[in-house]
Amino acid sequence: MRLTRKTNLALSTFAGALAPLALAPVSLWPLAPLSIILFWLSLQSCTSTRQASLAGFAYGLGYFGVGVSWVFVSMVDHSNTHWALAGLLTLLFCAGLGLFYGLFAGLFHGFKTHHRCPSLLFLGLWVSLDLIRGWLLTGFPWLYLGYAGIETSLVGYAPLIGIHGVSLLLAASGLLVYGVSIAKPCRLLLLAAMWLVGFGLNLIHWTQPSTPTPIKVTLLQGNIALQNKWLPQHLTPTLNYYLGQSYQHLDSDLIVWPETAIPTYWDYIQPSMQAISLTATAHNSKIISGTVMRESQNQGANYFNSLVVLGPQDGSSEPPAQGYYHKQRLVPFGEYIPLEQWFRGAIDFFDLPMSAFKIPTEEQGLLTHSPVPIAGNICYEIAYPQLVAKQAAAAQMIVTVSNDTWFEHSLAPWQHLQIAQMRAIENAKPVARATNSGVSALIDAKGHITALAPMYQPAQLTGLVEPKQGTTPYNWGLNWPITLLSLGLVLFGFCRNFTGFFPHRLKP
Repeated sequence: MRLTRKTNLALSTFAGALAPLALAPVSLWPLAPLSIILFWLSLQSCTSTRQASLAGFAYGLGYFGVGVSWVFVSMVDHSNTHWALAGLLTLLFCAGLGLFYGLFAGLFHGFKTHHRCPSLLFLGLWVSLDLIRGWLLTGFPWLYLGYAGIETSLVGYAPLIGIHGVSLLLAASGLLVYGVSIAKPCRLLLLAAMWLVGFGLNLIHWTQPSTPTPIKVTLLQGNIALQNKWLPQHLTPTLNYYLGQSYQHLDSDLIVWPETAIPTYWDYIQPSMQAISLTATAHNSKIISGTVMRESQNQGANYFNSLVVLGPQDGSSEPPAQGYYHKQRLVPFGEYIPLEQWFRGAIDFFDLPMSAFKIPTEEQGLLTHSPVPIAGNICYEIAYPQLVAKQAAAAQMIVTVSNDTWFEHSLAPWQHLQIAQMRAIENAKPVARATNSGVSALIDAKGHITALAPMYQPAQLTGLVEPKQGTTPYNWGLNWPITLLSLGLVLFGFCRNFTGFFPHRLKP
């Protein structure tokens, strides 16, 4: 049955809007394969590449219109942007991301008549466009469908082929379920095998405990209001909270403050931090905090969103750790302004405090190596699977800090937490996540949340973390296996002698 154009666009938009609801905080994972099924049906009703591209764009608009609605919150609530302008900018942002799905649908419609197995073409293009979305123009690696797989046995594949592999398997599950529904029961065997293998993989312990007993970790959540954060008169009250709570938790092996918890230049405040550093050293406790570092240049200074370590120094440990970390992936318009000469000063949103950070030119190492090697990531960076995996390979735990107060009372903080859970699973390493207002949490090497702080209030979260040594296949292969697989699914179907497990055509 062919759908009318308007009905088809409505179906695509609805299918896209369902997908984010499969992710946190709603976490209704069956909506992920259902979204794929409805999108597939929509594409089968398209009679031209142009019509398919419009259907794909509508899918993307529904997907991101629901999934990244928190962009509107940050502009209206925290950057003095009029709601109408914020709505327009949010729509343009979602429309830009929707173009990826318009391209996907156009390519699928244009090539499917020449491909021996359109369902495999669909899967290969889906993952290929996801990979490009995470890379192009610094990338936007957010809202991948595979995050819904955390709630399923398919997550067992994550230590092998990462988030993109789980996305592929969830999309494949949708197509296989649809195949069963049109009287193709043989596909049920493939579906069951895929999920059973995932269950078996989830039983594997890719890494092993590295310490005789777990370490005690405390996360501090100051809940500092954004409008006060960078004001000089609020620096002392902010530091009083973090210093006071740190002195009370020196029985912890590790204390973590959030992103830019020290809201001033590190070289300015460093002398005042010597006392807490010496006291922490005496108690054999390390403190990791977010701050701003600057490096003087001939014509000014470079500013970095950074992490610093206070307490016992690693000494001559091998390999040496930096004791600091500069953020390597910056948020466009939040931490730097693309085409700055055009946008800077246009509206308050383009003049946010500390929106002129730089990317370090040198490769960033571990935060600390002794007694537990720790990899650091700041805010948005945790969404980049390869970036995290490269450092996590040599680490025994991951510390990530953030300030999701920009997106409070929206989907974003919970989506961000779920992303951190997937990084723990891919690397089989525990994650300690400290934020300004939530969601602060301790996550074990299987991605399970072991401790969770309350939202939007000052909180001190203490729990036990079991550091892990070893690596997963994903630490070494990164995205290369899934990239080659997705390209193979696209290209091999054009070979005349190609045969696959999926049917040659799935027709509604």
